[in-house]
Formats: sequence, C-alpha cells, structure tokens
Amino acid sequence: MQAVLGPRALSGQLTLGTRTRTEDANRGLEALAARVRDDPVLRDAFTRLDGPALLERVTGDAAFVSFHAALREFLAEYGHRETTSPLLMTAPTWIDAPATVLSLVSVLAAAGPPRPSGRAAAAAAEDRLARHPLVRATGTAQAARRVVEAARAGIAFREDSHFQATALLPVLRRVALEAGRRLASVGALAAPEDVFHLRLEELEHCAAPARLTPEEARRLRALVRARAARRAELAGVPMISPTTLFPASAPGADALVRGVPASGGRATGPVRVVGGPAEFGALRDGEVLVCLYTNPAWTPLFRRAVGVVVDSGGAGSHAAIVAREYGIPAVMGTGTGTTVLADGQLVTVDGNAGLVVASDDAGQAPR
Repeated sequence: MQAVLGPRALSGQLTLGTRTRTEDANRGLEALAARVRDDPVLRDAFTRLDGPALLERVTGDAAFVSFHAALREFLAEYGHRETTSPLLMTAPTWIDAPATVLSLVSVLAAAGPPRPSGRAAAAAAEDRLARHPLVRATGTAQAARRVVEAARAGIAFREDSHFQATALLPVLRRVALEAGRRLASVGALAAPEDVFHLRLEELEHCAAPARLTPEEARRLRALVRARAARRAELAGVPMISPTTLFPASAPGADALVRGVPASGGRATGPVRVVGGPAEFGALRDGEVLVCLYTNPAWTPLFRRAVGVVVDSGGAGSHAAIVAREYGIPAVMGTGTGTTVLADGQLVTVDGNAGLVVASDDAGQAPR
C-alpha cells in the first residue's frame, strides 16, 4: 500500500501504540521505575546499590516492603521473559534472576518519566492516510484502514505468541536443574548446571541417578567436561553469519550501512555497540544503540538511545516495535552494523530511508 501511495515513513507511525504483551511488560517496568523516582528512600538506594544488593533490602523500610510486593506481582506475570534467548533454557529468566529486573528498573528510573504513548501519533497518521488524494479519489479509505488493522494484528501476534511461548522456559529450566541436582548428589555431575551439556535421551537414561554405576558416572562427567570445553571454544562464534541472512547491499556514496527502515525519523549521536546484557551499562543518554539483536531485556536502553541500528530483523522485530513505541528511528537487518560502526563514531540514523550515514556535526541535536 505504501509503495502505491508513496509516504513510506507513514507505515511506522500507523502501527504505533499497538497493544501487545511486550508493551504491557514495558509498562510494568515503567511503573516500578516510577515508584523509585517518587520515593526518596528508594531513589537513594537505587542510586547507590546494584541489583543483587537491592534484593537484600526486602524488609525494614515501608517503601521497600511495598516495592518488593510490587516486584513479586510483576514477576508473577512477566517473570518467564528471557534474559538471553527464547530458544535456550541455560540462561535464567527474569523470575530466576530478579536482580536483572532491578537493574532494568534502575536504568529506567534514572532516565526520567516515560515518553507519551504513540497512540495519538498513530491516529494522526491514520487520518493522513484517509486524506491521501488517491485514497479519497478511489473511495478506499475503509480498505486502507483494514490493511492498517491487519498490520497491527500481525505485530501483536508476533509479540504475544513470543510472550506465551516463553512461559515454558522457567518450567523446563527448573525441571532440568532438579535433574542436575540429583545427578550431582551422587557424583555423576560436578554441579547441577552441568545438566545443560546433556542431551534429552542421555538425561532420560539417568532417570534413576542412585542406580548409576561408578563407571557410568565417570563417563557422564567426562562427556560433560568435553562438551563444556567445546562450548567454551565456540563462545562468540555465530552459528550463521548475519550477512548470510541479511546480505549487505552496496551502501552508496554517503551511507555507512543500509538496512530496513523500521521506525521513522532521523537522529544524530555517537555510536555505542552493545554485545549483550553485560554491556547495558555502557550505553549513555544520546547515543545510538548498535547491536546484533534485542529482546525484552533490552527495552530500557531505548529510553537512553536516540536511534537503533540492528544487524538482524525487520519491521516486525522486537527492536523495531519498541523503537516506534519510544519514538526513535530504527534501521534493521543491516547485517554488518556491529562490525562497520565503532564506538564514539558520530552518525545519523535515518529511519525513513533505512540508512546510517557519517555525521560531522558534533553539535547537532537529535531529531
């Protein structure tokens, strides 16, 4: 539809404010952050302490008692969200690692009040679409609105199916760890977490740990050591190169990287390449977030970033949806953004054209 009508920047605005379970989780995090901002005791503690230390403040001051009650409610609803990947149960989920959630709340609290919802902008964009000369001339306003509703439904399905599917993660993880604990108790594993190096059929063979012979236990430990060493050897090596899935096109004379325009607008700032949750603290206000991918744990970074550049994904990906909700430009599926762009490099992210270009205007404000 936008190819026929022309205003390519309109599509991102039309899908703003789509209600999803991811948005619900984001609002829940914002509500926890608001508690911190509004209470001087909480605000001081979150300024001085990290996530693990904050978890220890479960009693005493009434503000902390109330906050931890709200945190428990949040985790009961959203605690199955992944910290790393929706496909792996080796990494803890939010409910297994609540310190991660507190770190996210701390970032949000420091960033100030949330931006307004995008629903007003979406309504304005829909009115613009209905007033387009071609739409008015052909009397297709209702058909155009149905296309928009279908796009919004697709985004909601993408996010909500992800949300429901990850509900299995904490259950699977706890079952596996309990099996690992039982195997470790008889000396078949050095630690419960070693269970993640076993295949399902191997674990099923050990259904009665107490009956394992010393030789079987020895072989199991040796197998785990070998696989752990191999896994460590391959750490950081991608199974598939991003450029295989997202072939890099010729950027052009003035573009550093090119990708899918996923959230409209233009913004200028220094690059910050973030490889994973351990590097979240490196991002500063006003920087351009450059990463391989994002998931719900990355959401608070969108409050600090002025733009987002992602190696993978498209207009329906998590990073694109959240960028539109926060009103910052996003370029997805660049394939090489994390390797071409470097920390501190001043760039302009053009979310309308899907381009990242070099900028020499150090004083230019984000737009």
